[in-house]
Amino acid sequence: MDDLGRGATSVATTPQGLHVGQTVRVDGLSELPEGKPDYAASMAESSAGMFATTLRSRRARQKSALPPLRWLPRFVLGRNGTDKVIGAQVDMSQLWLSVPRRTLRKSRRKSLGQQQREFDSDLLGNACSQAATWPEAMRLMVSLEDDQAPDGDFNGRLNTVLQNSGFPVSRLDLVFQESGLAQDDKETCYTLSALRDQGCQIFLGGFGSAPSSLSLLRERAVGGLLDGVQFDTSLLAPSDMTWRQSGEAPLLDEGAVLFYRAALEAVKALGLKVRGIGLDFPDLLAFAQKVGCVEASGTVLAAPETTAQISERFEENAGRPRRRRMARTAEGL
Repeated sequence: MDDLGRGATSVATTPQGLHVGQTVRVDGLSELPEGKPDYAASMAESSAGMFATTLRSRRARQKSALPPLRWLPRFVLGRNGTDKVIGAQVDMSQLWLSVPRRTLRKSRRKSLGQQQREFDSDLLGNACSQAATWPEAMRLMVSLEDDQAPDGDFNGRLNTVLQNSGFPVSRLDLVFQESGLAQDDKETCYTLSALRDQGCQIFLGGFGSAPSSLSLLRERAVGGLLDGVQFDTSLLAPSDMTWRQSGEAPLLDEGAVLFYRAALEAVKALGLKVRGIGLDFPDLLAFAQKVGCVEASGTVLAAPETTAQISERFEENAGRPRRRRMARTAEGL
């Protein structure tokens, strides 16, 4: 097998001066060369060895490579159900099997931070390459796993990805973890400022799921280094620890609804946008509309889509005729 996963045909060359056994066809069958009783056994062992090596190589590539990306359409929530698609976000839920394998694996050669940065670079490279064919109005959003991003070298790595893919930074939105945005150094501020100056929107991910600091949000908002927060509405589901006297458990935890509504109002008071994700049933969509989420994604709006499906959606949204697809891609099977 070659590096692209295609079958490679090897032609065996015969060293000079060595005898080569030949088989004689009799009634359609191959006879063993004379004086070579173990010929069949040696050929079987050789074939088995080649098969095992090929299988190990294939498994190694599968472990190191990202699976085909799936996309969550991004919608701007409008009134009376008039939602407008503005792009797509990489569906990180289908990558959870590959993230721990690469980032949480113990390695003597690479630190955890280096493994996380490599995963993010691979993810950004794949996402930007596929999004480069989207219509110009469609924006790409990627959530990063590196809890130390953006570091001082982040923009350099991102520039390499953008140059290789041809995707413009002005149509890219990034979601950083709070620990990365909380780094109090000049390099972090310069990195964020340079990204926003080029049209890249910056969001804080995991708001409400981890210890969050409103003072950090205020500092980043006042400093012009943050566009908004990403809120996972699954936090509104009732906990298994919630005690109820009788009746069925509600779809939403009333206490959580009141708490996060107030927290998101504080976020909006700072002039930050609120993105709602994980909208998987109508009650969560209603909550997102009431708290004023300007953007949302989830299965109640649209299920995760393959690259081919999201491209068709964008073409239809732009009023372009649908092209007939002559080939089936592996990710669409």
